[in-house]
Amino acid sequence: MPYEFAENEFELEPASSSARSGGPPRKHTGIGILDPPVPPKRLPLTSLVLRILAGLLLLGIAAGMLVFLFRH
Repeated sequence: MPYEFAENEFELEPASSSARSGGPPRKHTGIGILDPPVPPKRLPLTSLVLRILAGLLLLGIAAGMLVFLFRH
């Protein structure tokens, strides 16, 4: 079955954002992305210690797996 191209009787015209909202387009500034309004919080000591212990635990598990795989 051959394809027949049928043109639309009407063409949609692009509308700018100001035409839809009735006002000028808004400016999008990058404030808050690269320059946050509030400085980031520091990690509490307990959170830092828990992260270090978790990293050591993962390192120990990886070392144990390597020893288990390559032992004779």
